[in-house]
Amino acid sequence: MKTAVYKHFTMLRRYVSLAIKRQTEYKASFYTFILHQALTIVIWLVFWKILISKFGKLGIWDFNRMTMLIGFVSINMGMFAVFGYIWRLPREIITGNLNSHLIKPVHPFVHIMFKQMNLRSLPRVLMGVIIVSYALIASEGTVSGSKVIIAALMSLGSFITTFMPFAMLCMTAFWIGRAEFLRDLFVELFLFQNYPLSEFPRTMIFFFSVGVPLIFSATAPVLVLKEWPISRSLLVLAGMVVISIIQLLLFRVVWKRGLRRYESNGG
Repeated sequence: MKTAVYKHFTMLRRYVSLAIKRQTEYKASFYTFILHQALTIVIWLVFWKILISKFGKLGIWDFNRMTMLIGFVSINMGMFAVFGYIWRLPREIITGNLNSHLIKPVHPFVHIMFKQMNLRSLPRVLMGVIIVSYALIASEGTVSGSKVIIAALMSLGSFITTFMPFAMLCMTAFWIGRAEFLRDLFVELFLFQNYPLSEFPRTMIFFFSVGVPLIFSATAPVLVLKEWPISRSLLVLAGMVVISIIQLLLFRVVWKRGLRRYESNGG
């Protein structure tokens, strides 16, 4: 177990070094990509500022809370995009290129994630942290350290609850071949992160809590900081952990069964 962990850690360290060299080779592209991420955040903030100024807050959601929401979305999407190479998994499966990952002396899926890390998305995570911190400082009243820790754990853990369903949809290519339409459909749902999901109908809240657990990436962390007591916050965090464990178990089953169907010859 220790040897396996060490091998994966060594692989990660090497691929981080390669990713830095690869993605800073063209500096104009590197800085343009970061600028694009910053502009996306600014557009959403301006959108909510104008909307709330004209029509008032949405339920319990004033501009300060919406600013936090956009910050948490930025953190989640930045982390997700770092391992965005998994987007290409359906093509790797149907062309037989998955073979190059299966022959490595490490877990093939981990190798797929590490090989093409997009470190240009890490600044988006930092932007999100800055935005959330600014909104906390600018908000009325004080927030306990316990709530900050719970919200931070929920925000970081939400990467798993959003990444695992996406990865499993990509792996349906083992059975149906061209699975890009399922992958793209799931990505379109990410747009809902930018809205306060607690204001949606109950059926949609349930769907975004269990089916596609986007509520943990932004809406829930804001409610932890600004609305819920610690007891409820811990309960929701525990629920997210349970969902993550179930997702990981399902992922293991889907991955193993998918490999049994893999023909290794493409087509």
